[in-house]
Amino acid sequence: MDKKAMKFATRAVHAGQHPDHETGALVSPMFLTSTFVFTPEKMERYMNGDKEGIFTYGRSRNPTQNMFQEKIASLEGAEMALATASGMAAISTALLGCVHAGDHIIACKTVYGGTFALFTSIFPELNIDVTFLPEMTTEALDAAKRPNTKAVYMETILNPTLEVLDLQPVFDWARENKVRSFVDNTFTTPYLYRPIEHGADVVVHSTTKYINGHGDHIGGAIACDAAYQEKLRSSVYQEFGPVPSPFACWLGLRGLKTLHLRMRGHCENAQKLAEWLEQHPKVESVSYPGLKSHPQHEIAARQFENGFGGMVGFCVKGGIREAQKVINKLNLAYYAVSLGDLDTLVEQPATMTHGKMAPEDRAAMGIQDSYIRLSVGVEDVEDIIADIDQALAEI
Repeated sequence: MDKKAMKFATRAVHAGQHPDHETGALVSPMFLTSTFVFTPEKMERYMNGDKEGIFTYGRSRNPTQNMFQEKIASLEGAEMALATASGMAAISTALLGCVHAGDHIIACKTVYGGTFALFTSIFPELNIDVTFLPEMTTEALDAAKRPNTKAVYMETILNPTLEVLDLQPVFDWARENKVRSFVDNTFTTPYLYRPIEHGADVVVHSTTKYINGHGDHIGGAIACDAAYQEKLRSSVYQEFGPVPSPFACWLGLRGLKTLHLRMRGHCENAQKLAEWLEQHPKVESVSYPGLKSHPQHEIAARQFENGFGGMVGFCVKGGIREAQKVINKLNLAYYAVSLGDLDTLVEQPATMTHGKMAPEDRAAMGIQDSYIRLSVGVEDVEDIIADIDQALAEI
């Protein structure tokens, strides 16, 4: 059966993997080696430029890594993928293959805290300028574009405010203006949205989150066309060395096999929790794209498939201290950074992921001090609701 014709769930299980040819082991083995031995025939092929199926050194390629990359590429609808040691390694590597000293990036106004630090602290030292746009309309993009603009960067669901961009016009604008488009698809995963199928050039992930989904892996991934993947792999990737371990790739492979099942549970629980929170008298506002009250609900309903994600945000009445009281009283939900795990995780962006930012920068992103971000797990949703209910009773 043609793997490209397989449905998403089948590709999640089978793409990139097969029983071991030598032993018949169903689960693909890890290749825990730093270097590979050449035969004379392989060396001759390699020196003549034929590198297909030939491994030399773990900083360049590893069979376990290749399997992980093939599965991600299949699910994202990309020609190729490149695994990295973290999500931030994926973002920085992907962009540094496109932008250089003197170049300019246009970015959406709200981004992950680590991305914001990269754009405002590291890139300026490299003489790379970033403009954050309050709105990613074609008119705003036209106004922000410079002769040296090389990339436009966005997130499918903005972290942490959970706003949703209308992405198709941005992809179209980027193509028309010969600017490469980069999309962080961590929050939605390819189960909900596949940017490349809609015209994006490059997709990045923190595979630490939903891709792995079990809280035991740090990693990242870049999905793109074959030419850009090879450009990255043979230059920035090879020389900076943001390479994941074979074990990290093996854990990612394991996680991807259940992505569709886990995302279904995350989305269902998040929808029910958001609807419950919206009716609670001590909750000031709720942000979840699946709610009809969400400002971009119609965009999300048109843009995504299979649900609206597993992330829910809400503001409690009373401000930052009341929000901290709620968090400290939770028993089932864990107070921790990160997201996308089977467990429900809760964080306060103003004091955690975006805590190093200046208050005015957080305000520009729309991050309120009393805002709580929930990564809704796959526990029984009634238990999640009961835990938050008893915590809200404390304020």
